[in-house]
Amino acid sequence: MLIGDVRFREDLSSVVDQLLLTSDDMKFLSMVNFLPKIKDIFGKPVQSQKHEWLDDEARAEYVTIATGADGAKWDTTDIIAAMPMVTAECNKLRVGDVLLLDQDEVVIVEAVNTAAQTIDLIARGHGSSTAAVLAHDATHVAKIIGNAQIENADPLSADYTTPTEAFNYTQIFEDVAEVTGTVRRSKAVQGDYLDYTIVKKLKEAIKSLNRAMWEGLKNLDGTNKIGTMGGVREFASTQVSNVSGALTLDKLYAAVIVHVDAGNFPSAIHASPKIIGDIEQLFVGNVRYKTSSTRVGLSVATVSMMGYEIEIHMDRHARATEFLIMDYNRCAYGPLEGGEYESGDFASYPILNKRNGKQIATQVLGEYTMRCSNKGATRAYGST
Repeated sequence: MLIGDVRFREDLSSVVDQLLLTSDDMKFLSMVNFLPKIKDIFGKPVQSQKHEWLDDEARAEYVTIATGADGAKWDTTDIIAAMPMVTAECNKLRVGDVLLLDQDEVVIVEAVNTAAQTIDLIARGHGSSTAAVLAHDATHVAKIIGNAQIENADPLSADYTTPTEAFNYTQIFEDVAEVTGTVRRSKAVQGDYLDYTIVKKLKEAIKSLNRAMWEGLKNLDGTNKIGTMGGVREFASTQVSNVSGALTLDKLYAAVIVHVDAGNFPSAIHASPKIIGDIEQLFVGNVRYKTSSTRVGLSVATVSMMGYEIEIHMDRHARATEFLIMDYNRCAYGPLEGGEYESGDFASYPILNKRNGKQIATQVLGEYTMRCSNKGATRAYGST
């Protein structure tokens, strides 16, 4: 139906909010319920079918030293010139970087020669540290613990780190609410049956969105004009923790540590009823409840680990063998906001009456995507 130049739509956002608060079967959709909106977290809404962003630009925190055939120079305590280091690792360094080597030795980089794949050091055993040999034909990790410069020296040369480009596609979630005029009249005493059907279809669409936020794969089929959004499992595919057996307190802590070591805040654990039950048994007597900071009116369970108060959310669409640790500062979802009058938020669009008014149909439609920046989720799998 068109009114003027604008397609008539009835925004269902308030209906969605009411459903998530009052409908019991909707409270187990943890992704839809608790993940924040993209616009709120990242400042800009989703404005195209291919939602693109740049992940943080950050310097490396360590370099690796491979003491291979030419690595004998590291197997000393006095050579400081032309120390071998592969190009990729040379590119992480700049003059003045302070490196912590094996056995607590500290050195300072004096020069970097990417072409020759070498670096020069100011000295071995800087400060009060003691020079130590690096075992030959082995790989060593050197932490970058700072940068030191000569007083009044020229400023450092630019050290540009290319941000990581990331993207996701939007996906349409729709259904059609349809009733005949006879049914609508006969049910009028109980309220408008079409409205009831719209709410029923809306619930089904929200559940489909929640499933996609778990399991979806990002893909755009240009031939068939079909776009699907990637879910959090796809974004967390490279940051994982293998439980490999029954979930124990040690293995739960190990997964959270992987998440924190990657620079993420452990906002919440999302999991199946089985996993949430296991976690509550591990913390028996120490599960606390508080009002949700993202969904006002809902109470959420929390557990305390390593100084963090971590929410635990049960989700009917989660796999029984895994759980996800989420950083709500880096993971969010939201609708496509592509036009002045249109929005991807769930809405109903009346379709022209069929059969001379004897059959009425209304389209229920929403278009959403999700964003997971800087590996903001950790997947723990293999729980039995």
